Amino acid sequence: MAAALTSGSLRRAVFRVPLLLHRAGIRGVERVLGIDWLVLTTMGRRSGRPHVVMVDAVGHDPASETYYVQPANGRRADWVRNVAAHPDVTVEVRGRRFEARVDDVTGPEGAEVVLHFIRAHPIYARIVVWFVRYVERVDVPDEDLRRALATTPVFAVRAVRPNSTSTRSHATRAASRCARRPVRW
Repeated sequence: MAAALTSGSLRRAVFRVPLLLHRAGIRGVERVLGIDWLVLTTMGRRSGRPHVVMVDAVGHDPASETYYVQPANGRRADWVRNVAAHPDVTVEVRGRRFEARVDDVTGPEGAEVVLHFIRAHPIYARIVVWFVRYVERVDVPDEDLRRALATTPVFAVRAVRPNSTSTRSHATRAASRCARRPVRW
């Protein structure tokens, strides 16, 4: 039990490091790795309060302003359960902040995005696979990996255009309150 607690605590601490660096004003570390980290502000599914999490982008489509993300804890992740209830979020990436909507794209679309990420970032992908354990290995043929990834949760974070019919999200208002709140370690 203690080993599981320590392992879980260590894992959680490792996942929080990028957000802590971001809050401390240390930004751009992810660019050295050739990836993007997204700061998502979601609305709590029960509390209605803002919650901030940082996630890896496993894909980006600049034409549609869509980032693809994979939750480290699968569908158990709090942010995933929050966006299931309230899909409107605020995103910060590369120094830019915008409103977005989160859609589940698990299946062929998500598998293709993650497969491309794994092939484009083989070393980083091995580290991620070791942490999240969605698949056992990445050094298998594309078709086998694509099949294994088809059930891996993947979410599209799509920018909401200013002329969209979507209303200003609660997460956007909450994000401005979070920005004024002091950081608690």
